Amino acid sequence: MAEITRRSFFEGLFYEKETSRRLYINTNLGEFTPKLNRLQVAHLLRRTSFSVSKDLLDLYTGRNASEIVDILFDQADKNLNPTPPYFSGDRIRNPANLSGTQKKEEESKVNKHNGDYNYELGEWWVKLMRANNSGILEKMTLFWHGHFASQFAVCPSIPALMMYRQNDLLRKNYAGNLRTLLEKLTIDGAMLRYLNGAENNSDSPNENYARELMELFSIGVGNYSEQDIREAAKILTGWKVTMFTDEGIPYEGYLNAINFDKNTKLFMGEVFNVNYEINQQNVYENSVKKLISVLLNKKAKEAATFMSQKIYRFFVYANPEKTDKKVIDQMAQLLLDNNFDTKPLLKTLFKSQHFFDDLNMGVQIKSPAETLIGFTRHFVYNDRYVRNMMAVLGQELFNPPNVAGWKGYRSWISTKTLPQTIYFLVDEILITFKNEALGEWIKSISEFDNPKKLVEGIAELFFSRPLSPERVIKFTNILLAGAPDYEWYDIVKNKEQAGLKVRVLLKEIIKSPDYYLS
Repeated sequence: MAEITRRSFFEGLFYEKETSRRLYINTNLGEFTPKLNRLQVAHLLRRTSFSVSKDLLDLYTGRNASEIVDILFDQADKNLNPTPPYFSGDRIRNPANLSGTQKKEEESKVNKHNGDYNYELGEWWVKLMRANNSGILEKMTLFWHGHFASQFAVCPSIPALMMYRQNDLLRKNYAGNLRTLLEKLTIDGAMLRYLNGAENNSDSPNENYARELMELFSIGVGNYSEQDIREAAKILTGWKVTMFTDEGIPYEGYLNAINFDKNTKLFMGEVFNVNYEINQQNVYENSVKKLISVLLNKKAKEAATFMSQKIYRFFVYANPEKTDKKVIDQMAQLLLDNNFDTKPLLKTLFKSQHFFDDLNMGVQIKSPAETLIGFTRHFVYNDRYVRNMMAVLGQELFNPPNVAGWKGYRSWISTKTLPQTIYFLVDEILITFKNEALGEWIKSISEFDNPKKLVEGIAELFFSRPLSPERVIKFTNILLAGAPDYEWYDIVKNKEQAGLKVRVLLKEIIKSPDYYLS
């Protein structure tokens, strides 16, 4: 594979070619049955987690895609309950109901949950992402977070406890049913605050959530009417949320029956009568769940296609073309066949001939999470710093730019953000590693005492495509810095000296444009 220069990298991103190579891609979602080689295993791991490790490459190479994908999902299922952030057990009383020292103590808690704790929550999640490279849980949770976007930095701020509980909901339903997710997110505390659901009352319906439910969360633009929005908003009136333990159930959505619209509504041709006792459970069953049911039944094909395209863009290719649409249509049918359960679709996709087509490797622009976590997980580094750098680069956890989430694709790379990312990796992260630590790190790579093999081993971790022979020679020469090959055997015995040379090599790798492709 020819070396990618910065010019060719940006030209490839921003100038479309008349004839796309993807016209020749395999569009079959049938199972890819050959044993996976190391490149294919690395492709699967990069797309389902944030990094590649030598141990997993060794473990999975030569096994079937079906077997490996099942393991990745099994590992995710076993890790649905990570250790929560230390503040997750906080219970806060309303300071307005208190005085003196108690009032100040509760005000301090409120300020922390509306401020610093949201940053610490991002640090908590980065730690989980960096620790996880053997399952799909964290990558899927990030997908849902971008899809069901909620921002803590709104006015008023969303408390960290609510954001954590939403993350926990997405995590536990990482490969669950879209229907269930929509039902639960509709009365989720963070979502109620973020999209004004808690302000949606019978005497003054707020249509914000109803609109986004259809436009961004389920069926997409053009598949609903303004009347649908108005009626959906009325159906969802009365739900509130509080963070105070002395004002009912904290952090969760609850029904205030006084604010619920008791009139008959008509949504997508379906009548919603209030001919039942008005209590939280009945309203949830007969209004919230029924609304989602009608939406997904009346617009089943639209919802399946909309969601399949979102999944495809995130995990396979962010700029689908005509040939990719054939795959997306197959994915949509799988969603319909499984009543909107996402696990069968995801497993089929990751086991498919299409997924392992060579044209799907090294074509996806890395997000800041993939870039920074993919690098730092190989070393000891500060999770808070990673969280902060991700924020600067446009991917602040628990605070997407707007309700549409992160755009992804070309928005991750620009003439401004690429140099900034390189600066972070080289001058903020790599610089903190001692030479001795880098000299010790390379011992995890097979035949590290052979400079050519070491270069190939490091490249395997950080590049999604194999290096050309010319690039192997180039990087090997950079590593050796003029020394003959045979001297490397002695150089590696001195971790300080070896680490210094590896540092220079890593700098060159980080500056390579294709380092930012997955």
